[in-house]
Order: sequence, then C-alpha cells, then structure tokens
Amino acid sequence: MPMNGQIMTSTVTLPVGMTLETFALFLVLLAFCVVLLILELKQRKEMHEMDKRLRKLMRGKNAASLESEIIHLFEANDVLTESAHDLTKRIELLQQQVDTSIRKVGLIRYDAFQQMGGKLSFALCMLNEDGAGLILNSVHSQEGNYTYVKEVVDGRCETDLGTEEQQALDRALSEP
Repeated sequence: MPMNGQIMTSTVTLPVGMTLETFALFLVLLAFCVVLLILELKQRKEMHEMDKRLRKLMRGKNAASLESEIIHLFEANDVLTESAHDLTKRIELLQQQVDTSIRKVGLIRYDAFQQMGGKLSFALCMLNEDGAGLILNSVHSQEGNYTYVKEVVDGRCETDLGTEEQQALDRALSEP
C-alpha cells in the first residue's frame, strides 16, 4: 500500500535490460513496422503490374501516336456500331420474310376414283406461320387431271373441304 499519497510504479526489468513498459512499446512498434512492410510490398507489386500495363500500352508509341490510335479506335467503333445497326435491320427484314413464307406443309395422296390405282391424286396444303396459305387439290381420272385451289386464312377455309383436303390442312397445322 502506498503511503502518504505516493504512486507506485513498476520497476520490473527484463533480462535484456528493458522495463516491461519499454518492452511492450517495442513490441507494438515492431508489429507496426511489420504491417508497414507488408503494405509496402503490396504497393510495390501493384505498381509493378501497372508499370507492365503502361509499357504494353505505350509500346513503340509517343503521346501523339497514342492519341491518333485512340481516335482511330473511336472511328472503328462508330463503323462497327453502324454496321451492327445495319445488320439488325436486315435480320428484322429477313424475319418478316420468314414469317410470311411457306413453313407448314401437309400432303395427302389418295385415289380419287375406285377404278384408279396408284394414289395419283393429292391434296397439298401450304401455310405460313400465321396459318395463311392455300390448299391445292389435284384430282387424277381417266379423262384427265383437274386441279382446284382453296384459300386458307388463320388456319380456316371459307369453302367446304373434302376429306383429303381437311386431312392436309390438319397435317399442315400440326407442324411446329
């Protein structure tokens, strides 16, 4: 216990000749130096990587030639952007043409008359993606060949269809 208001201090001395407080301060400073060394090494590595990238960028160039290269790249980018826009328009036009082209086909071959053989008559249905198109019916007989055309709109025909014509229409509509 201190007497007469005196403060006691620690006088523990370590074998290296330092007090405990001095040794603790030394350890804190040593840890701080290690952290600083690690940060310095990390900074040097980042600077080395940046220097490599800069050397690669500036390889054989000066400021004026680098500026012309950048301008050239911007111009090339404008050309590519315009070309991509052009190609997009062409693709849209092709898509419209594909949508209106014949994509679904149904064919039914049949014998129109009992005495005829070989299934020389046929009903052919050709539709676009929207179900618009035609049914072509070719009837073969001994007297000749007769062809009939019927219009199809939205997958339906205003004219009455024969059995084979309806089968051809159904087959065409069932295609993906």
